[in-house]
Amino acid sequence: MRKILFCVFIFAAFLRADWIDNAKTKAESELKPLAGDVGSVLGGGFWSPTKKGGLLGFDVGIQVSASGISDDNPVFTEDEKEGNLGAGWLYISKGIPFTRMDVFLRAMQSEMKNSDEKINFFGFGLEYNILKDRVISPIPGISAVLGVNTLSVTGLDATTTSIGLKASKKLPIITPFVVIASEKTKMEIDAVGVKLEPEETRARILAGIEFRLIPFTYLDLAFSKTDEVTGFQISAGIKK
Repeated sequence: MRKILFCVFIFAAFLRADWIDNAKTKAESELKPLAGDVGSVLGGGFWSPTKKGGLLGFDVGIQVSASGISDDNPVFTEDEKEGNLGAGWLYISKGIPFTRMDVFLRAMQSEMKNSDEKINFFGFGLEYNILKDRVISPIPGISAVLGVNTLSVTGLDATTTSIGLKASKKLPIITPFVVIASEKTKMEIDAVGVKLEPEETRARILAGIEFRLIPFTYLDLAFSKTDEVTGFQISAGIKK
C-alpha cells in the first residue's frame, strides 16, 4: 500500500533527505515559504462533502494531497519547483453517537531515499455539522472543521492547524463541495547549534466533486489554492 501511494501518486521531493539538509543551512526568515508549502500539503486531502455525525456514520479510505512549490522557496531547486510536493494517508472517520460530530484520524509512514530515516505523517480532526445535506432539500449542507496534521522526520517537524467551513450539495450520484479555510504551519528544524522555527499562515480555497457510482463507495477529486500555490487532492474509500 505504501509503495502504491508514494510511487504512483506522490512526488519524490518529500522523500529525499537533501531538502532537509538544505533547510538547515538557511536563515529562519528565509524558510517561511517552505513552511507554507509544507502546510499546503499537510492541510489537504481530508476535505470532503459535509458529514452528519451520528451512530452509523463512518468513512474509511485512502487520501492523497499534492501542492505546487512557491517561487521563493529557497530549499528546492528550480527543476524541483516545476513539480509538486505530495503526501498520502490511510484515513478513518467515525460519527459520534447522538451528536452532529465526526472525528477523524489518518496516518502514513515511508522510507526516505538515500537515507535510513523514515518520514511520518499523522493527522486528526473534528467536524461539526451545522446544516445537514439532503438530496430532497435545495439548501446545501454546511460543516465547521478543525484539523491538525503533522510531518515528522529526524531533524524536522511540522504541524499544520486548519480551521475551515465547507458546504456541499448532494445530488444523485455526485456531490459538489467547496471549502474556505485558514491554515497555520509551524516548523522546527534542528540546524547546527540552533533551532529554526519558521511559521506561515495561508488561506485555502477548494472546490471538488464526489462521485458515488457504487453504493457505499466514493471517489473525491478537488483542486485548491493556498495563496499563489495550486494543489489538488484525491481520496477514495467506503462510507455510510
